[in-house]
Amino acid sequence: MVDVVDVLGRHPFFAGLDPDTLTAVTRRTVIRVYEKGSLIYLDGEPAPGLYVVASGQVRVFKMSADGREQELFHAAVGESINEASALDGEPAIANAQATESSVVLLIGRESLASLVHEYPQLGLAMSRVLAGRLRDMARLAGDLSLRGVVPRMAGLLLRLAGSGGVATLPTRNELAAMVGTVREVATRSLRQLETSGAIRLEPRSAVILDRAQLELHSGRRLPTVS
Repeated sequence: MVDVVDVLGRHPFFAGLDPDTLTAVTRRTVIRVYEKGSLIYLDGEPAPGLYVVASGQVRVFKMSADGREQELFHAAVGESINEASALDGEPAIANAQATESSVVLLIGRESLASLVHEYPQLGLAMSRVLAGRLRDMARLAGDLSLRGVVPRMAGLLLRLAGSGGVATLPTRNELAAMVGTVREVATRSLRQLETSGAIRLEPRSAVILDRAQLELHSGRRLPTVS
Protein backbone atom coordinates (compact mmCIF):
# COMPACT_ATOMS: atom_id res chain seq x y z
CA MET A 1 0.00 0.00 0.00
CA VAL A 2 1.44 3.37 -1.05
CA ASP A 3 1.33 6.26 1.42
CA VAL A 4 0.66 9.06 -1.06
CA VAL A 5 1.01 11.82 1.55
CA ASP A 6 4.39 10.49 2.68
CA VAL A 7 5.75 10.13 -0.88
CA LEU A 8 4.63 13.59 -2.00
CA GLY A 9 5.72 15.15 1.29
CA ARG A 10 9.31 14.07 0.60
CA HIS A 11 9.37 15.45 -2.96
CA PRO A 12 11.08 18.86 -3.35
CA PHE A 13 7.98 20.31 -5.07
CA PHE A 14 5.72 19.55 -2.13
CA ALA A 15 8.01 19.24 0.91
CA GLY A 16 7.34 22.81 2.09
CA LEU A 17 3.56 22.61 1.89
CA ASP A 18 1.44 22.66 5.03
CA PRO A 19 -0.61 19.50 5.83
CA ASP A 20 -3.89 20.90 4.47
CA THR A 21 -2.30 21.93 1.17
CA LEU A 22 -0.55 18.57 0.85
CA THR A 23 -3.88 16.83 1.40
CA ALA A 24 -5.35 18.93 -1.41
CA VAL A 25 -2.57 17.71 -3.69
CA THR A 26 -3.16 14.06 -2.80
CA ARG A 27 -6.85 14.37 -3.67
CA ARG A 28 -5.82 15.15 -7.25
CA THR A 29 -3.32 12.29 -7.49
CA VAL A 30 -3.85 9.03 -9.41
CA ILE A 31 -1.91 5.84 -8.57
CA ARG A 32 -0.54 3.82 -11.50
CA VAL A 33 1.31 0.49 -11.42
CA TYR A 34 3.90 -0.59 -14.02
CA GLU A 35 5.62 -3.94 -14.46
CA LYS A 36 9.38 -4.13 -15.01
CA GLY A 37 10.18 -3.04 -18.57
CA SER A 38 6.87 -1.27 -19.13
CA LEU A 39 6.96 2.07 -20.94
CA ILE A 40 5.29 4.89 -19.03
CA TYR A 41 5.33 7.30 -21.95
CA LEU A 42 7.12 7.71 -25.28
CA ASP A 43 9.23 10.52 -26.69
CA GLY A 44 7.10 12.80 -28.86
CA GLU A 45 3.75 11.50 -27.61
CA PRO A 46 1.30 13.28 -25.30
CA ALA A 47 1.98 12.66 -21.60
CA PRO A 48 -0.83 13.54 -19.22
CA GLY A 49 1.01 15.19 -16.34
CA LEU A 50 3.63 15.05 -13.61
CA TYR A 51 4.78 11.62 -12.43
CA VAL A 52 6.31 10.95 -8.99
CA VAL A 53 7.90 7.57 -8.30
CA ALA A 54 6.34 5.98 -5.20
CA SER A 55 8.16 2.62 -5.42
CA GLY A 56 10.63 1.00 -7.82
CA GLN A 57 12.67 3.03 -10.31
CA VAL A 58 12.15 4.69 -13.68
CA ARG A 59 14.75 5.50 -16.32
CA VAL A 60 14.37 8.42 -18.72
CA PHE A 61 16.21 8.10 -22.03
CA LYS A 62 16.43 9.19 -25.65
CA MET A 63 16.64 6.75 -28.56
CA SER A 64 18.06 7.32 -32.04
CA ALA A 65 16.52 6.04 -35.26
CA ASP A 66 19.05 3.17 -35.34
CA GLY A 67 18.14 2.06 -31.80
CA ARG A 68 21.03 3.61 -29.86
CA GLU A 69 20.02 4.90 -26.44
CA GLN A 70 21.25 7.81 -24.36
CA GLU A 71 20.41 7.59 -20.69
CA LEU A 72 19.35 10.96 -19.25
CA PHE A 73 18.69 10.04 -15.63
CA HIS A 74 17.10 7.50 -13.29
CA ALA A 75 14.22 8.58 -11.06
CA ALA A 76 14.13 6.80 -7.69
CA VAL A 77 11.42 6.85 -5.01
CA GLY A 78 10.29 10.40 -4.29
CA GLU A 79 11.64 11.82 -7.57
CA SER A 80 9.59 13.12 -10.50
CA ILE A 81 9.63 12.92 -14.29
CA ASN A 82 7.93 14.67 -17.21
CA GLU A 83 7.99 18.11 -15.59
CA ALA A 84 8.33 19.95 -18.93
CA SER A 85 5.23 18.41 -20.53
CA ALA A 86 3.31 18.74 -17.28
CA LEU A 87 3.91 22.49 -17.37
CA ASP A 88 3.63 23.39 -21.06
CA GLY A 89 1.32 20.67 -22.41
CA GLU A 90 3.70 19.79 -25.24
CA PRO A 91 4.61 16.13 -26.08
CA ALA A 92 7.09 14.26 -23.92
CA ILE A 93 10.75 15.07 -24.66
CA ALA A 94 12.09 11.57 -23.85
CA ASN A 95 11.02 7.99 -23.12
CA ALA A 96 10.29 6.74 -19.60
CA GLN A 97 10.48 3.06 -18.64
CA ALA A 98 10.11 1.20 -15.36
CA THR A 99 13.37 -0.64 -14.64
CA GLU A 100 11.60 -2.74 -12.00
CA SER A 101 8.02 -3.18 -10.81
CA SER A 102 7.03 0.37 -9.91
CA VAL A 103 4.19 2.43 -8.49
CA VAL A 104 3.98 5.94 -9.90
CA LEU A 105 1.79 8.84 -8.78
CA LEU A 106 0.27 10.98 -11.55
CA ILE A 107 -0.90 14.55 -11.13
CA GLY A 108 -2.67 15.63 -14.31
CA ARG A 109 -1.55 18.78 -16.12
CA GLU A 110 -4.75 20.70 -15.46
CA SER A 111 -4.70 19.71 -11.79
CA LEU A 112 -1.07 20.78 -11.50
CA ALA A 113 -1.80 24.16 -13.12
CA SER A 114 -4.67 24.69 -10.72
CA LEU A 115 -2.49 23.82 -7.73
CA VAL A 116 0.26 26.22 -8.83
CA HIS A 117 -2.36 28.97 -9.19
CA GLU A 118 -3.79 28.27 -5.74
CA TYR A 119 -0.45 27.76 -3.98
CA PRO A 120 2.27 30.04 -5.45
CA GLN A 121 4.93 28.49 -3.19
CA LEU A 122 4.54 25.30 -5.24
CA GLY A 123 5.59 27.16 -8.39
CA LEU A 124 8.69 28.54 -6.67
CA ALA A 125 9.71 25.06 -5.50
CA MET A 126 9.24 23.70 -9.02
CA SER A 127 11.43 26.46 -10.44
CA ARG A 128 14.30 25.51 -8.12
CA VAL A 129 14.10 21.81 -9.00
CA LEU A 130 13.88 22.50 -12.73
CA ALA A 131 16.92 24.79 -12.52
CA GLY A 132 18.89 21.87 -11.05
CA ARG A 133 17.64 19.55 -13.80
CA LEU A 134 18.73 22.08 -16.43
CA ARG A 135 22.22 22.19 -14.94
CA ASP A 136 22.39 18.38 -15.07
CA MET A 137 21.36 18.33 -18.73
CA ALA A 138 23.93 21.03 -19.58
CA ARG A 139 26.63 18.96 -17.86
CA LEU A 140 25.56 15.85 -19.78
CA ALA A 141 25.60 17.73 -23.10
CA GLY A 142 29.09 18.99 -22.36
CA ASP A 143 30.30 15.51 -21.47
CA LEU A 144 28.94 13.99 -24.68
CA SER A 145 30.32 16.67 -26.97
CA LEU A 146 33.68 17.40 -25.36
CA ARG A 147 34.86 14.27 -23.52
CA GLY A 148 35.78 10.75 -24.65
CA VAL A 149 34.15 7.55 -23.43
CA VAL A 150 36.82 6.71 -20.82
CA PRO A 151 36.51 10.11 -19.07
CA ARG A 152 32.72 9.83 -19.17
CA MET A 153 32.86 6.31 -17.72
CA ALA A 154 35.26 7.43 -14.98
CA GLY A 155 32.94 10.31 -14.09
CA LEU A 156 29.93 7.99 -14.04
CA LEU A 157 31.69 5.55 -11.68
CA LEU A 158 32.50 8.41 -9.32
CA ARG A 159 28.85 9.50 -9.33
CA LEU A 160 27.59 5.96 -8.77
CA ALA A 161 30.01 5.43 -5.88
CA GLY A 162 29.27 8.77 -4.25
CA SER A 163 31.46 9.16 -1.18
CA GLY A 164 31.89 5.38 -0.90
CA GLY A 165 34.38 3.05 -2.46
CA VAL A 166 32.08 0.84 -4.54
CA ALA A 167 30.01 1.71 -7.61
CA THR A 168 27.09 -0.66 -8.15
CA LEU A 169 26.82 -1.24 -11.89
CA PRO A 170 23.66 -1.61 -13.98
CA THR A 171 23.67 -3.96 -16.96
CA ARG A 172 26.30 -3.30 -19.62
CA ASN A 173 23.61 -2.07 -22.02
CA GLU A 174 22.29 0.37 -19.42
CA LEU A 175 25.82 1.46 -18.57
CA ALA A 176 26.54 2.11 -22.25
CA ALA A 177 23.37 4.20 -22.56
CA MET A 178 24.37 6.23 -19.51
CA VAL A 179 27.67 7.29 -21.10
CA GLY A 180 26.30 7.61 -24.64
CA THR A 181 28.02 4.72 -26.39
CA VAL A 182 27.52 1.05 -27.29
CA ARG A 183 28.00 -1.99 -25.06
CA GLU A 184 31.34 -3.07 -26.50
CA VAL A 185 32.93 0.37 -26.13
CA ALA A 186 31.57 0.74 -22.59
CA THR A 187 33.04 -2.64 -21.63
CA ARG A 188 36.38 -1.71 -23.17
CA SER A 189 36.49 1.57 -21.24
CA LEU A 190 35.86 -0.29 -17.97
CA ARG A 191 38.75 -2.61 -18.73
CA GLN A 192 41.00 0.35 -19.49
CA LEU A 193 40.19 1.86 -16.12
CA GLU A 194 40.86 -1.48 -14.44
CA THR A 195 44.20 -1.86 -16.24
CA SER A 196 45.21 1.60 -15.05
CA GLY A 197 44.75 0.48 -11.44
CA ALA A 198 41.92 2.91 -10.73
CA ILE A 199 39.25 0.23 -10.21
CA ARG A 200 38.73 -3.50 -9.77
CA LEU A 201 35.78 -4.98 -11.64
CA GLU A 202 33.46 -7.45 -9.93
CA PRO A 203 30.34 -9.10 -11.41
CA ARG A 204 27.94 -6.24 -10.54
CA SER A 205 30.21 -3.54 -9.19
CA ALA A 206 33.43 -1.59 -9.59
CA VAL A 207 35.61 -1.21 -6.51
CA ILE A 208 37.50 2.08 -6.50
CA LEU A 209 41.14 1.31 -5.71
CA ASP A 210 42.60 4.74 -6.48
CA ARG A 211 40.09 7.62 -6.38
CA ALA A 212 42.71 10.18 -7.39
CA GLN A 213 43.56 8.13 -10.48
CA LEU A 214 39.87 7.78 -11.34
CA GLU A 215 39.37 11.53 -10.93
CA LEU A 216 42.35 12.08 -13.21
CA HIS A 217 40.76 9.88 -15.87
CA SER A 218 37.47 11.77 -15.50
CA GLY A 219 39.13 15.15 -15.92
CA ARG A 220 38.17 16.33 -12.45
CA ARG A 221 41.76 16.37 -11.21
CA LEU A 222 44.71 17.95 -13.00
CA PRO A 223 47.94 15.95 -13.25
CA THR A 224 50.62 17.01 -10.82
CA VAL A 225 53.73 18.71 -12.16
CA SER A 226 56.99 17.50 -10.65
